[in-house]
Amino acid sequence: MTKEIANFPQESCAHLLEVLHVLGWEFQNPSDSRITGWSNLGEEMTLESPEHARQVLEASVGHGVQLWEAPCQDLFISCNEYPRIHFDGFTAKESSSLQAALREHGLTLEMSWDY
Repeated sequence: MTKEIANFPQESCAHLLEVLHVLGWEFQNPSDSRITGWSNLGEEMTLESPEHARQVLEASVGHGVQLWEAPCQDLFISCNEYPRIHFDGFTAKESSSLQAALREHGLTLEMSWDY
């Protein structure tokens, strides 16, 4: 399965998170308020707070965090050498819609695909 990835080589992780927050994406899962991160080894981590999630993203190469828009709509963000959004589980329409919203907020993104 092909997975779309939005790459933000011109943006900081903090700025991308700020825009995603404005667009309604939150660290807390709306169903249970958990904040979930992932290690670079694929291990799930429960994070204590949004601040902790930001620290993990900005300090750890290979780590990522889930953000939620709704109980059944989440995305994965990582901030390695530059921020990335992984669109796993998005329909083409949902992906295009979020990409357009990010561009409308002034972000520059480049798309790639993970096969």
